[in-house]
Amino acid sequence: MFSLTKNVMGVVDEILKDPEAIGCQVTRLGCGATVVDMGLNCKGSWKAALLFTRATLGDLAIVQLGNFKLNEAYSFAAVEVFLEQPMIACMGSQIAGWSLGEGEYATIASGPARSQAVVDSDHYIHMTPYRDSYDRAVVCLQDIRLPGDDLAKEVAAACQVKPENVYILISDSTCITCSMQVSARIIEQSCHKMMRNGFSAEQIVMCRGRAPIAPIVKDELKTMGRINDALIYGSEAEFWVDAKDEDIETVIHKMVGVSSSPKYGELFVDVFDKAGRNFFNVEVDVHSIAKCQFHNVNTGRSFHAGKIDYELLERSFLS
Repeated sequence: MFSLTKNVMGVVDEILKDPEAIGCQVTRLGCGATVVDMGLNCKGSWKAALLFTRATLGDLAIVQLGNFKLNEAYSFAAVEVFLEQPMIACMGSQIAGWSLGEGEYATIASGPARSQAVVDSDHYIHMTPYRDSYDRAVVCLQDIRLPGDDLAKEVAAACQVKPENVYILISDSTCITCSMQVSARIIEQSCHKMMRNGFSAEQIVMCRGRAPIAPIVKDELKTMGRINDALIYGSEAEFWVDAKDEDIETVIHKMVGVSSSPKYGELFVDVFDKAGRNFFNVEVDVHSIAKCQFHNVNTGRSFHAGKIDYELLERSFLS
């Protein structure tokens, strides 16, 4: 079995080759771990955002930029993801499931290190049989503070590597890096929801997804709303699956927000606020994609559900 971490080290090396050129800052912690700031205390860039996103996916996906037309007056950048191994790339790396740190610095990590650590509390890692082993570890964080030695040592111990071989990539919510990497979670969000509804993501032959990249704003709450609305109301996914038509028909409407979310029609900023601004208090079915289509490689039939909600995106992105 190949190593996700070994695979993603090419991305890390590209970042470290000339971090200033892509708006990033690199620091070495006392324990020797490397912290790469990709938008927290620095500007970041489109390229930095692409590299961060590729790292969250273990560099198993083609990630590229496109265009999203909102209306006659406004259009936004979009991120497109093309993938063949979502159970490894998404469940084994991209999804944020590893609780790290404690007290003032408690955070949730994504990245290929999750497949090395395999901690009990990371429920998502147990959705895939993939496991990694390598002499380095790479984690990706979305937070408002840079990590310190304690967190880096925790990663090193869990992944059984030396602290000097730990690489931590980080951005906050109010930068292009975060906005892009959240929008790139279309497939992750889809796989998680299809599996909760009894459809095995192992049946996916290949897939792709697209979502608008929410406009950044220096307001954590408003940003939290916009980046989630981009997925909930603006994303679309396409799956080629090796399955039964009746199984597709059963699950497809359970994947899209318009027919499955208890809060459909509400902007995420309002849902989040009502949930006490605690992400984990938001009902799980709120986290849906907007539109999806399935193609059955056995029968040749195609299925679709959901819609892009341009009106709600206008309210979210333009006010």
